[in-house]
Amino acid sequence: MPGGLHLGASVLASIHFGPLQFDRPWWLILIPVLGVIAVVIATVNMSGLGRVTRVMSLVVRLLVIALIGMSLAEPQWRREAKDVATTLVLDTSDSVPGKLREDVTTYTRLVLQNADPSNERFGLVTVAKDPVVQAMPSLKARDFGFSYVGESSATDLAGGLRSALAIAPSDAMNRIIVASDGNETVGNILKVAELAKAMQIPVDVLPLKFSYDSEVIVERLAAPGSVREGEMVSLRVVINATKPASGRLAILVNGQEQDLNGDEPGNSVPIDLQAGSNVRQLTIPAMAKGALEFEAKFLPNEQAGVYVGDSRPENNVGSTVTFVAGEARVLMITEDDASAAPILKALGEAEIKTEVVHADAAPQTLTEFNGYDLIVLMNEPAYSFSERQQEDLRQYVHDSGGGLIMIGGDQSFGAGGWIGSPLEDALPVKLDPPQKRQMPKGALALVMHSIEMPQGVFWGKKVASSAVDALSRLDYVGINEYRGGMGPGTNQGVEWVYPMSLVGDGTRVKQAIQTLQFGDMPDFTPSLELAYQALFKTDAGQRHVIMISDGDPQTPGTSLLDKFRDAKITVSTVGVFPHSGSDTSRMAYISTYTGGRHYHVDTQAALATVPQIFVKEAQTVRRSLIQEYPGGFQPKVLAGISETLRGISSVPVVRGWVVTAEREGLALTTIKAKEGDPILAQWQHGLGKVVAYTSDAATRWNSDWVSWSNFRSFWEQHARWAMRPTGSANVRAWTESRGDETVIRVQALDSNGERLDFARFAGRIASPKGSESSEVEFKQTGPGMYEAVVSTSQAGTHVAGIRYVAPNPMGEGTLEGSLQVAINRPFADEYRATRDNTALLVQVAKSTGGRVLTFDPQKDTVWEKAGLRVPVALRPIWLALALIGVGVFLMDVAVRRVRIDIPGMVRAVRRGMGRGAAKSGEQITSLKAARATARQRMSTREMSQAERESVRAAESAMAAAKVKFEASPERAKKTSGEVALGGADARPTPTTPRSPQKDGGASDPEGMSRLLKAKRKAQDDMQD
Repeated sequence: MPGGLHLGASVLASIHFGPLQFDRPWWLILIPVLGVIAVVIATVNMSGLGRVTRVMSLVVRLLVIALIGMSLAEPQWRREAKDVATTLVLDTSDSVPGKLREDVTTYTRLVLQNADPSNERFGLVTVAKDPVVQAMPSLKARDFGFSYVGESSATDLAGGLRSALAIAPSDAMNRIIVASDGNETVGNILKVAELAKAMQIPVDVLPLKFSYDSEVIVERLAAPGSVREGEMVSLRVVINATKPASGRLAILVNGQEQDLNGDEPGNSVPIDLQAGSNVRQLTIPAMAKGALEFEAKFLPNEQAGVYVGDSRPENNVGSTVTFVAGEARVLMITEDDASAAPILKALGEAEIKTEVVHADAAPQTLTEFNGYDLIVLMNEPAYSFSERQQEDLRQYVHDSGGGLIMIGGDQSFGAGGWIGSPLEDALPVKLDPPQKRQMPKGALALVMHSIEMPQGVFWGKKVASSAVDALSRLDYVGINEYRGGMGPGTNQGVEWVYPMSLVGDGTRVKQAIQTLQFGDMPDFTPSLELAYQALFKTDAGQRHVIMISDGDPQTPGTSLLDKFRDAKITVSTVGVFPHSGSDTSRMAYISTYTGGRHYHVDTQAALATVPQIFVKEAQTVRRSLIQEYPGGFQPKVLAGISETLRGISSVPVVRGWVVTAEREGLALTTIKAKEGDPILAQWQHGLGKVVAYTSDAATRWNSDWVSWSNFRSFWEQHARWAMRPTGSANVRAWTESRGDETVIRVQALDSNGERLDFARFAGRIASPKGSESSEVEFKQTGPGMYEAVVSTSQAGTHVAGIRYVAPNPMGEGTLEGSLQVAINRPFADEYRATRDNTALLVQVAKSTGGRVLTFDPQKDTVWEKAGLRVPVALRPIWLALALIGVGVFLMDVAVRRVRIDIPGMVRAVRRGMGRGAAKSGEQITSLKAARATARQRMSTREMSQAERESVRAAESAMAAAKVKFEASPERAKKTSGEVALGGADARPTPTTPRSPQKDGGASDPEGMSRLLKAKRKAQDDMQD
């Protein structure tokens, strides 16, 4: 009970009296026990003291006991919360109709209008695929746009509620409102509701109710995971309809619509749907090896632009992927067809079918890459591929078991900007040169200007990081920008954000990039002057400047540009989003004058290529990684350690290569240069295999290789070792969807149709995000049957690469092979909901003690305090009480041992507390009485001249005493009788005491004698 005795969950766990709480109240028992003992002792041992002193000593001792007892009981100062904090968790996923979200906005504004601004706080968390805290609970939070930035194709109500609990203020009574349709696709809100219940925070729910009475959903499109080339693929389309509907069904293969209608016009076929589940069977021929992506679309009939029998078109698509087995397929990506011709001829003679494309026609997705068993990158730079393509290529090797061969040249490996790329970890060599090699360094200066475009700061930092990632740890890098300061180290407002120094591990320069401000410089000259001075002082073999700007600053004079040209320092410029009526021609002039390149970016689509531009330009300083010997040298062949060099003990001379370093672990270097640098290396990365050849294919550095007798054998053996092993046509896979999970089933047979038992399967599955993958674990469930369960909650294509090894039923050796399985979720589960799930929300409210709200602000009483836990802020005060107890204990010792006169102390305090004006009045009254007495005596008898002077001196002293002289009332009475006479300037004259008879029977007053003595002493002091 507030203000009284409060018992905790256990007996005497804690008690409080008003704002004072004791966490260990049993120590309070000491107070009465020791108090009684103290009283008994006092009656025996203090009999010799005065009554007042004895009482005061006992009181002080009891106070010490009380303070010590309370300190041991761990006292806390309580402060109960008065504020109410209401946090709204708003579902902004795609399953909630837009009209309902608008209703929540209106409802919330009405609720906030009735909120007390002094003690009613409001917070907001929006949630879809991920929760976002829009506002912490605050008294100032009153107006919101209820926007959500993120992916809205999923609903994580559990994450939203968890975020609301995390931001609940500890100094307020908390209430949470969940406004949602209840259709969660990620997480489990009921588990988080248990946490809210434990925290005693009720969760109110505001159901967003809806229902689609007419809806058609393509539930799934089923097809075998793999087939043989030329075989017919059986497709099974499952379509659900809430009520009878009609439309047309179309099938697309790799984006091309198939003719299902025969001689009838159009390619799609009409389809009538009954309420419930509808199944259609179709067959499509597999005419080409590789990945076939099938897509089934339901096209509802329209009337006046409105779909008939369907409400949401997002869930009208189903897709799947089938891999067609056949001859091995190799894809070579190169920009130099002439240089690729010798290797293509060698592979063709080895009957390895190879396709050649340029980088702009390379596969764009992981599924497309998986249509090939081997990818060959021939002198290709990193900037020719998007970051997603590079990640897909890494997953193609690691997770899908594909093969990769990277062939060198002046645009490959570290010289081609692959340092720091997603593919770097998949290579069997390190792209940074070894520590022992003394390589010519490169130096790069970045000049950063204001980027006035959408997300300009983000893109500015990203391109700077991309350029740094393309450098090696032995290269120099420096970054300057205009900041307007004029301190030391600046040049007309331009300063080094990161002074020119070695890249190292890149940590410090990456931290500096995050501090970029992108100031608006008026002139390019100061920035380029700083860049020139820093680059000129370096010992780099290649020196380069990259400058990004909107083109506004003034162009530097030719004298500065001549310095760049004479020092062979090139400047490349990137002009982005120039202001209206402006262009970047001045930047192009700088690049042309210094021998650099100019790039013009003025569209959002082109903006995505800017990081690749910086990588491309940064690799200009990486030419130092190229090592050339015009006369050639004989590489060292480590024969016999790999099957790829079977029958090859020596190779022709090599005239150049890209410097790399050996990688630890399972990587195997089979050919080395004279400095020990790898020329040829290989390893298995995940499920796939990779070969790195750091010299070129034939022309520039390997011209002697084309006529070498083992040229064909060399490339054939490496290609066959790296490519994905061909699987048995009798090993088939298919999938079955189970909510957020998918079951992969494999049937394994040998060439005679016998079941393969005790096979070992190893696989990985790559998610649609591109950077995530997980292992696939198979278990044998029957003769020749194997199963694995994988998570496929994300919409998109999940690709699994599987390798297997099985005992040969014929008794000799083993059977090995591989297969690929693609699991496609064309749309998120968010679009499968046809009505709300209010029942789930009601269950959350009941489990936490919350309420079901009604969209009526007056009825819902959102700010009601009843039923809310009142938080209590506690501040320990035991130390303060203990210190006070120590002080009082010392006072107790003083009272008993020092024998202090307490009544006298009380009187002294009273005198000290008296008013100063009263004291001064008493003193003046005494002096006036003395003067009156003296005057009376003067009138009754004759005085000598010396006496008259003494009287004058006394009057002067009386005037001064109004300020200086202080006397008690008793002393004033004693001195009021007589006052000595004499002048202040009179000489001391010996006097004799007068007899009572001479003065008429009156004696000299004591005060007058003292005054006369003081006067004579003062005169003597003056003479001395």
